[in-house]
Amino acid sequence: MSIQNRFPDAYDPSSLRAIVTPSAFARQNLFYLQEAGHIRLRRSHAGLQRSRLDSYLIVQVAAGSGVLRYDGREFALTAGQCFWVDCRRPHGYRSSPDDPWELRWVHFNGRSAPGFYGLFGDAAPVFTPTDAASVARRLDAILRAARRWDTPAELNASAEIAALLAEIVTDRARAADSGTLTADRLDEVRAYLIEHCTEELTLDAVAARFYISKYYLARSFKRRYGETMIACVNSARLDAAKQLLRYTDLRLGEIARQCGFREQSYFTRRFREAEGQTANEYRRAWRGRT
Repeated sequence: MSIQNRFPDAYDPSSLRAIVTPSAFARQNLFYLQEAGHIRLRRSHAGLQRSRLDSYLIVQVAAGSGVLRYDGREFALTAGQCFWVDCRRPHGYRSSPDDPWELRWVHFNGRSAPGFYGLFGDAAPVFTPTDAASVARRLDAILRAARRWDTPAELNASAEIAALLAEIVTDRARAADSGTLTADRLDEVRAYLIEHCTEELTLDAVAARFYISKYYLARSFKRRYGETMIACVNSARLDAAKQLLRYTDLRLGEIARQCGFREQSYFTRRFREAEGQTANEYRRAWRGRT
């Protein structure tokens, strides 16, 4: 679809925009696409100002330069940079009058979108991806899907959005780690927690083992993995419990003890919170009838 806009002389004729309507299935279950585009400006114009728009926006500056205004802050943008914003907040962006830009973008939403945006964090909405070509390929693939727009295209667009978000969030985590604990060091801590999850673990003991300040370790771990250290340990304990539920006849109290839960009641509560069913219901469902 050729681009429709209020400034027809400002855009190169090759510019494209696709506005689509997601299906009810997509709204309930997927990252769903709202709009995608690739524009080349021949001259700058008044720019854009929005707020209270139920959408998330990722933009890549392919060429040129401009400015992003977001939540009362202003950020300069140059070729190779991207930004990700929550469009419910006040935002706007415009090209430099002397250096008209070329942009790729995607507007999307979905039930998991706020969680991914939380992992990204908006303290610095502008970022420079490690692999700008990969980001461009994914945005181009999303636009191609939008221009076809049928059920397979909608699924493909959702998959590309998910992959794009994972790439951005992982990139942001690596960048944060480069100024703090190394990713390898944190991976080592996480592997230790999982391997020793059935033992009694404390933050003080783990920090001392790795010669790291416990507060520094806790902050760095949460930033890299999106969960606390105790949440990581509890997940590993539940994984171990599932093995025993499915392949042994041990009582719940013994399973709780072997997996590092000090009390059966705590194990029962955490299992139900995680699985939406009791441990006994899980056991019966997975074992089936014999």
